[in-house]
Amino acid sequence: MRRRKAYLEKINICLAKYLMKHSDIMPKSFSKMLAWYYPDARIRKKYLEKMNVFMGDGTFANVGLIAVTDGETPVYIGDHVSIAPNCVLVTVSSANNGTSIQDIPYIRDVLTKRAPIIIEDNVWIGANVTILPGITVGHHSVIGAGSVVTKDIDSYSVYAGVPAKKIRTLHEDI
Repeated sequence: MRRRKAYLEKINICLAKYLMKHSDIMPKSFSKMLAWYYPDARIRKKYLEKMNVFMGDGTFANVGLIAVTDGETPVYIGDHVSIAPNCVLVTVSSANNGTSIQDIPYIRDVLTKRAPIIIEDNVWIGANVTILPGITVGHHSVIGAGSVVTKDIDSYSVYAGVPAKKIRTLHEDI
């Protein structure tokens, strides 16, 4: 049993080294799977960068951080951000398979968006949060689990709900 465990650990180390070294040759669909679901956070971070999701120092994103992007519109995540499992960051939103629905002015002019997401330093994002295009999340803020963020988040604040609303201001003297 001990030998088997040591052998499996050795395979994990070799695989992680290979994935880190050869990220440039991985197919796009495989890269997305690694970015979203690979158990090692260092691998996820490396492959998220290929999708224009940039994380600062000390930031940790759990398994299931999904970035819905066109590969050009970025997500900037600051330092020391904690992201719980199964969060979705949407930088591009459109009725891409619809034909005539895209001709409706409200859909075309209001709901169709392409804009970066900025998450500032020291933010805590709860599980199953969705952040829509063009949102800035202020530093030292908290977003409650299951929230859908449709408007910018103030610094030193707690937001929760669908859509997310401010429920508390945090003390700024840290």
